[in-house]
Formats: sequence, C-alpha cells, structure tokens
Amino acid sequence: MRIFGWIALAGLLATFVPVAGQTPMISSGSDLLNFMNSDLNYITNQRDRYASIEGSPYLEEEFREGALYFRQQKYGGLQLRYNAYDGVFEFLTDQGVKYFNPNSTPVDTVWGGTDTYIFTLYLEGKARKKAFMKLLNRSRTKVLEFQEVLLQEATEAKGYEEARPARFDPRPGITYVQREGEPAREFRGKKDLGTLFPAHEEDLAKYAKKEKLKLKTPEDLVRLCAYFDSLE
Repeated sequence: MRIFGWIALAGLLATFVPVAGQTPMISSGSDLLNFMNSDLNYITNQRDRYASIEGSPYLEEEFREGALYFRQQKYGGLQLRYNAYDGVFEFLTDQGVKYFNPNSTPVDTVWGGTDTYIFTLYLEGKARKKAFMKLLNRSRTKVLEFQEVLLQEATEAKGYEEARPARFDPRPGITYVQREGEPAREFRGKKDLGTLFPAHEEDLAKYAKKEKLKLKTPEDLVRLCAYFDSLE
C-alpha cells in the first residue's frame, strides 16, 4: 500500500493549527486493542524489508503521544508515528509495534502532537484514491497536505556511475483543497481557482489581489478558503 494562514493573522492562526483537545476523550488505547486485534498483526518482516534501504519511511522516527477517532469514539494515550511510505499509522504497545490499515479499519482522524490527519478521498488525475493527509485548517473548506515517501530502487554500477542501494526518498508536501462533500484536489496556484471554485473564481481572484495573496503557501490558501466559505 502506498501510499498521508493563519487569521488575519492571529484569528486565522487558530483555524490553521488544529487542536486535539477540542474532541472529548472517550476511551483508552487498551480498549482499542479489543476492537482491532484482526488488524494489529504488524508486518513481521518489516525490519528485514527495510534493513537494506537507506533513509527512513517515517516523517519522524520517534513515537509521539496521540489519539485517533474510530467507530465514533476517540482513543487516547497512544504512542504514534506515521509511516509515509506504507501510508499507515504505527503505534507502540506492550506487544510491540502495531499498525492501523485504514483501508480495512475506518480510522478517519488521527491526532499526533499538534498535528491532525484525516483519511480522505482525493483525485490523482482521474483516479480516485484515499490517503491520510495533514489538516491545515478547521474551516468547512479544508486545506490539506499530502506527505509521501517513495522508494528509489537500487541501481547497478554503469560506466562512471557507482552502484546505489535502495533508498527512501521523502517528497515535498503537496497541497490539496477539499470542498464539502467532494474529493480533495491538488492546488498548484492561481490557475486552479477556476477548477476548484468555478462559481467564485473572479471574487477569489479579486480578494487574493486585494490581500496580496500569492497563493504559493498553505497560509495564503487557508485565508482564501476562509473567505470562500464566507461567500457560500
């Protein structure tokens, strides 16, 4: 599996940084194990699979305290880290490292530190896919970041080029916009306003010009989406 502004500016900052504490804590990690034993058999040979690969499949190697939302309950007290190569969240238990397969277990929201991730539908070309994405705001129109680690295969020596082992290659984050009830779509700049907001393209272009938003950063896009929500 392959995959996972801030308020003018103080107010928007509160919408840009998700706060895990806003969702009430209902249950604990130990209770979660009872529900998900069928999904908790972590890939036993993962260490062997990764041993010959340079780099890391993780956004952060260390586990961080976090929580997740599963079957309409929030489970806290978990030690989590995101495997951006396999596209799964791993968590540390007394039995070792386990993982949630979001394709078979409906874990739709994960909190880790100050970050929030949602498992959501998105478009890649015409293909419809699902992945964990980092949530960058708390508005109706979501701004998301897709973070991925790819595997570069090993290469043999050729001519003057030396052989290279396989390596994990972290890719730059890709920004997506998700309107309510729709799959997320990649946002590459002002040229995408017409595709994402066809009925308000002109209004948003004028707003971006007035506020001097170049729309090259997530912060600018968060402000633009907050303005779009005010028009709807």
